[in-house]
Amino acid sequence: MKAPGLARPSEAHDAIAQQAADYFERRNFGKWTEADQVELDAWFAQSILHEVSYLRVAGIAAHTERLGAYRPFKPGRDERSEKWGSVRGWIAYPLLAAAAIALFFAYENPILNFLAGSPDRAYATDVGGRTLLTFADHTQIELDTNTLVRFRVTGEERTVWLDRGAAWFHVAHNAANPFSVIVGKHRVTDLGTEFLVRRGPDTMEVALLNGRAVLSTEGAQTATLNPGDEATATPVSLSVNRKTPQELADELAWRRGMLVFRKARLADVVHEFNRYNQTKLVIADPSISDVKITADLKTDDYEGFLQLAQAVLNLRVDRQGNDILISRGSREKTKKAAHLNRSL
Repeated sequence: MKAPGLARPSEAHDAIAQQAADYFERRNFGKWTEADQVELDAWFAQSILHEVSYLRVAGIAAHTERLGAYRPFKPGRDERSEKWGSVRGWIAYPLLAAAAIALFFAYENPILNFLAGSPDRAYATDVGGRTLLTFADHTQIELDTNTLVRFRVTGEERTVWLDRGAAWFHVAHNAANPFSVIVGKHRVTDLGTEFLVRRGPDTMEVALLNGRAVLSTEGAQTATLNPGDEATATPVSLSVNRKTPQELADELAWRRGMLVFRKARLADVVHEFNRYNQTKLVIADPSISDVKITADLKTDDYEGFLQLAQAVLNLRVDRQGNDILISRGSREKTKKAAHLNRSL
């Protein structure tokens, strides 16, 4: 579906929406207990997608109830008719809410935005997830793992807020309606652009692939980016470095489900794998943080990475629940690994 709108949700997204509707129905029309609330809170904690879906259902139901309240008053109704009207209202509200939930599954974002009267929308990916948003003007945004964006795309404004994670942008240039990406107090404005934006705890990274873009920072610094430029903005600084086409392609390997490492530090490799997987890798021995790794691996293939770490780098792997500890191996195995490295 063209924007304002998105492609039809995946089966996983449908399952989340169905669960959200089930929780809403139980909470409002069934017997809701403290145990049920604990269960709902735990479900919210699993993923931002869960809470977003629940809020969508609740929002549609609230607007549906409000529409039902606009019932014209008819003078002369007796007590009996008033009582019957109350009963009808008691029966009608669950039916209206059920209809709202049905509309949610049929149209999701467009219906909610129409009822709310707001052009703002939000979309999120779970850990390991990835999705492509396509707009009517052919602008595309691809969201990386665990990413949250809000956007306002109308005939008068095209603004995206990257609240978490990373995203690739392919922007259809329109001088009369510029496209901007906001990260905290930093802003990127396109001049006919393809670029990657990544948000850190207190940084914004922008890598430009094609076209040009203007980066404005919180500290009132600006830079015009050209293809191959990678800018890093903090609250107090702005730096721009050059990247080769191959380096930029490696940074975008996640778009095809891959992670590419070229003499990367073990600490950076572990950080990247942890962004895409629920199972977390932990460097238990700080002395190995700077070990260099070169490899092409699937984003979810941390097992393949661990095999590489054991067989080639002679690192020790210990499993503790959902964590995998990585430390240095024995001296004897280190010699064997060094010989293996020389033979590769």
